[in-house]
Amino acid sequence: MTSIEVSLEADRHAPSSGLEARLADALERLRGIEPGDTFEPAVPAALVAAGLHLAPVPAAAGGLGIGARQTVELLATLGAIDGSTALGFGMHVHVVGSMAASPGWAPGAREAIYATIRDEGALLNAASTEDSGGSPARGALPETRAVADQRGGYRLTGEKSWTTWLPALRLALVSARIVETADAAIPANPRLGVFLVDLEAPGATRLPAFEALGMRGSASGRLRLDDVAVPAAGLLISRHASEPDPRGSSPGGWFGLAMAGVYLGVGEGARDEVVRWATERRPGDGRQAVAEIPSVQVRLGRLDAALRTARIVALDVASRWDAADRADQGSLMGDVALAKLTATTAATAATDEALRIAGGPGFLSGRLERAFRDARAGLINPPLEDVALAGFGRSLVERAGSVK
Repeated sequence: MTSIEVSLEADRHAPSSGLEARLADALERLRGIEPGDTFEPAVPAALVAAGLHLAPVPAAAGGLGIGARQTVELLATLGAIDGSTALGFGMHVHVVGSMAASPGWAPGAREAIYATIRDEGALLNAASTEDSGGSPARGALPETRAVADQRGGYRLTGEKSWTTWLPALRLALVSARIVETADAAIPANPRLGVFLVDLEAPGATRLPAFEALGMRGSASGRLRLDDVAVPAAGLLISRHASEPDPRGSSPGGWFGLAMAGVYLGVGEGARDEVVRWATERRPGDGRQAVAEIPSVQVRLGRLDAALRTARIVALDVASRWDAADRADQGSLMGDVALAKLTATTAATAATDEALRIAGGPGFLSGRLERAFRDARAGLINPPLEDVALAGFGRSLVERAGSVK
């Protein structure tokens, strides 16, 4: 992996001393590991060895307690090197980071998770999406079933898709319908739960990753659960389908900002790579570098402007998220969607422009070609573009109606 300058601004809302040093350590450990289109176990191992997995864990629980702004900066730094690394690690960061600031958790649940991360170097992600219903962001309810057993715990059966960094995970937060028996009819308003599943437990099977367009190294695969035992304490969140998530806006806010950081980094990495290439490339008689051609400079300026705008928006929204009281963070969800939308739009445009500048060499398998594909994965990560834009439009209409 190429070297990159480590520069993370201090976050006055989080006691995160040591983050910059741990990131530098992680990047040094990653040196020599060339990113590609297959999952590389040495990558998550390097991040854990450097202690970077503790970044989102609260300081009181032995972590660094970083906030949303530093999350954006951290993931952008990793994304500039390799999109799959940033995406996989971003899942761990957003899930753990959102815990501290959200209510609704079973007593002691968060502390137990923090301890496993701290003491065992565990990585985790949420496992929510299913083929039958699609993304929960579209309102899909899980088909996975959790049946109460005689010991007070549960037995989980089902299959989750698009579980990012699956080979690296120790734990997963699995959404399921809570039913009395495995063949019970599903009521109109089912009870839903989020369960902490140890992926080393009997019955938990990690299936191979999908053959996707981009982010192939993120190993987003299927998690199969066949009568997996979960103790009573493993039920972290419980509600009926008609009720709002008791965790509030925290999970969605952290996810959106984390994704903004990931794809901002992918775009910035492509920018740096094409500038390096254009500076070194001297076609024809060798007297002029590609970077000195006026039309190329315009293209470079165009992609740079888009990425700088996205960075300003993402960091501003993340800073306001950190500064807001928990009750007020819900009002920022529209801006979170804007940050993610701006970042993914800038990344797709920048990687497209970079490929046009490089021409044939950029089309060959390599960093620019991979960044071009990776950036487009952001189009399917929520908040989705059409949902975000519809929300913006709806807000305009509602404001206009209130003026009358």
